Formats: sequence, C-alpha cells, structure tokens
Amino acid sequence: MPLVVAIVCVSLLAVPVVTTLALQIGTNRLVNETEASLIKQAAIYAGAYAVAFEAEPPEAGGAIPGYYLPPPKRIFWSAASRTFRPLLNLRQDVVEPVRPDPVPTAGRLDPRYLRIAPGLGALADNASRTTLSTVVFLDHQGIDMLAGESASFAAVPEVQQALQGDVGAALRWRGDAGTRLRLAVLGGGTGFRVLVAYPVISHNRVIGAVYMSRTAPGLTEYLAGERSAVIVLAVVTLLSAAVVGTLLVRTMLRPIRALRDQSRMVANGSHSELAPLGHYGMREIADLGEAVITMAGTLSQCSKEIGIYTNHVTHELKSPVTSIMGAAELLEDGDLSDAAQQSLIGTIRAQGERMDLLLHQLRDMTRSREAMRGEPGQLRDMLPEISGLDISLAPPDAILPLSVAHGQTVLAHMAGNARHHGATRLDLDWDGRTLRLSDNGEGFADIDLGRMVEPFFTTRREEGGTGLGLAIVVAILELYGARLTPIAASDGAVFEIEFG
Repeated sequence: MPLVVAIVCVSLLAVPVVTTLALQIGTNRLVNETEASLIKQAAIYAGAYAVAFEAEPPEAGGAIPGYYLPPPKRIFWSAASRTFRPLLNLRQDVVEPVRPDPVPTAGRLDPRYLRIAPGLGALADNASRTTLSTVVFLDHQGIDMLAGESASFAAVPEVQQALQGDVGAALRWRGDAGTRLRLAVLGGGTGFRVLVAYPVISHNRVIGAVYMSRTAPGLTEYLAGERSAVIVLAVVTLLSAAVVGTLLVRTMLRPIRALRDQSRMVANGSHSELAPLGHYGMREIADLGEAVITMAGTLSQCSKEIGIYTNHVTHELKSPVTSIMGAAELLEDGDLSDAAQQSLIGTIRAQGERMDLLLHQLRDMTRSREAMRGEPGQLRDMLPEISGLDISLAPPDAILPLSVAHGQTVLAHMAGNARHHGATRLDLDWDGRTLRLSDNGEGFADIDLGRMVEPFFTTRREEGGTGLGLAIVVAILELYGARLTPIAASDGAVFEIEFG
C-alpha cells in the first residue's frame, strides 16, 4: 500500500510538470518558426540594403566602411546558398530583459546611408503590414538609420554579433508583466519577443545590420486555428481512455474481485459453492482462477478424507480399547486362575498390536499422500518376496511408470492381500498401459466389488485386518494419475492398475 500511495503521488505531481514541459516544447517550436521567418525576412531586407548601398557613389576618397570579414566568414557569406540552424531554445536559453532603447551617440551617418534610408523605410512599412515584424536598419556603427536623432544599438549583444558578421538572436520580455508571470507566459508564448540581427555584407565588409523583432504566436492562437483537429484529438483521447478503462475493469478488476470473493469462500469453508467464472479476461487470471478452484476441490477432498479417517480411526480404535479396558478390569479383581490371567494378558497384547498396526498404516498412508513422484523403474525390481507365494511376470523386462520405492510398496500390499486370502500364485501382466494382477486365492464376493478400495473396508476384520492396505495403494497411485480397479472373476482375485 505505501508503494501504491507513493506511485499515485508521483503521478499527480508529474501531471503539471509534464503539461508544462509539453507547453514549452510546443512554444519552443513556435519560437523556432518565428526565428526562421525573421531570418528569411532579414535576408531579403539585407539584400535590398546592400544593393541600394552599392548603387550610391562613395564620397571622394571614401572607402567602404565596416568590419572586414575573416576568411571563414567570407567563405560562408559568399556561398551560393546558406542555411541556419535554430539559434534559440526556450527550454535552455534565458529570456533576456526588455530590449533596451538606443543610446544617444555623437557618431553621424555616412551620406550614403542617409540617401538610402528613406527607401528602406518605405520598403519596411509596406512589408510589415503583412509580416507584422518590426524592422530597424543600422549602419556599420549600429546607429539607427531612420531615427530623428543619432542613437545607437551597438551595445545590444545580438547587434554586436551581427556587426561582427554573425547572425544574432535573442528572446526578450515584452514588458514587466512577463517577468512577474514567467511560467504562465512561457507556457503561452506571448509574453516575449523574438529578435534577430542580420548582418548586411558588401565587398566582404559588414556595412550594417537589419534588426528585426516579432512576438511569437501563442499556443492559444495556434490551437484556435486548429480547433477542429484539437476537438477530434480530445474526443479520441477521451474515448480511448474510456475504452482502456473499460477493458481494464473487465479484464482485470472484475475477475480479480471475483477471485477475491472465491478465496474468501474457500477460507470460510464454502467449497461446494465455487464455480468457474463467466470470463477471466486474461489467460494469467484464468490460470489463477483454475488454481483457486483446484485448491478448493483439494481442500474439500482433504476435509472429507480427514472426517472419514477420523470417524473410522475412532471406530477402529474403540474395539481394541474396550477389550483392553475390560481385560484390565478383570485382572484387577485378582480372583482369576493363571490360565485366565494369561488369556487376558494375551488379549491386551493382541489388541495393542492391532492398535499399533493401525497407527503404523495410517502413518504410511499419510506419507504416501505427501510423497513426490519418482522416475519409472523396472517392474522386476519392485517384486516382493513373500513365503508361499509364487510371483510371475510378463514381460520380464517391463518398465512400470512408478518409482521403484513406490512400486515395492504397492506390490507388497497387493501380494500380501493375495497371500492372506489363500493365494499361492500371483501373475503380473503389463501391456504398456495397464498392469493386471490375478491370483488363485479365495477371491471376493461380487457384493464387495465396489467397496474394495474404500479406506477401512476389509473382509478380514476378525483376523486383525485394518482395511488400510488398499487405501495406501490408492494414495500412491493417485500421485501418478493411476487408478486401481477390482475386476469380477470366477476364480481368485483380479485387479487392474491403469495408468493415464
């Protein structure tokens, strides 16, 4: 139970964490798309910027201003095509403070920048109506070309990267509200802006930069545009959860509860009321259900056998105990002849031996039921040696599906019973499945045929028989799935042991 509680608590705590992570992954995807879009737009603006700048004649003796690119960067920017990997990662990068305002500077724009600035501004105004992006054109010093007064963005990190010939990018908060509700803003993606600074290259020099920004679309906007798909996904998810829940209840919960109830019935002794369930859901639970019913049947059988054995043992012990008590009372009188006293002592001894034999055979039967099956053995190794009884075997090399020890016990009881009933010959015939035992003794009456294998049934009670010999044989044979059956015969006794 503590483990289950811990798992449930961890699962409950994992839900908001997983949800936030999923929101951040989705928002990060939108950030990357916004960044890629800004880089493409900035490349177009940078191209227009460079063309306009190169079309303007330089001042007398004027050189192309800006950072001169080292060889690796010259190769990159002069390539026929360029690709950019995502520069921003919402789950790893820190969202920077709001974009700082440009810093007033004493620097002045080159006349060529002043001449191309109006055209670039008009281009940005027209394009921004569709792109919804903010564009700032910077010269090689980072000065805003369209500002009323000279102001520079050169101190901004992403602009510094652009003026050194690299594409700079940053995530920045839109305002103070974002810094106060960071988790909610990061989940929605609308509290910050994506900024990209793209270098403008001319004759292997960075003559300026295009500084662009745009707010990444929020997940709510995206999901609103995909409303139908989201609804279908939600419905499918709920239906799937309902189906899985129903299957779990039907295939696991109900059968397990039913097995719990059956186990309680077994514990309460209601073995006879058990029945297989209508369905078990899973093969493993079906196996468990069969095991419960088998266990109940075994317990019921054991309970019945214990009751039967208790009654019979009580009955069998009552007679010798009564005889011993009666003989003891007569001996206490003391007015008996020596012959009478010896007779009573003989009675006590005989009845005591009968009780000892009964208890010994009960112990043997209990051990037989608790024993384990053994490997098949040679039938000739199982034959007992009983005086006055000739045992024949066919075929002589027969292998019986009994262990030698169990086979010896079985055949010893069977041969002993035959000898007690006057037999001088016992024939054993094995056909590969059934062992037939036939003797030339007195046999038994047809009326006793169906009771021969019952515990405590004997036709020699007056001679000291306990009726447990064949019960021990039956107990051993049950370990091997075999059955002992008495067969009606006109001469002697016949038994068959059939193996499954």
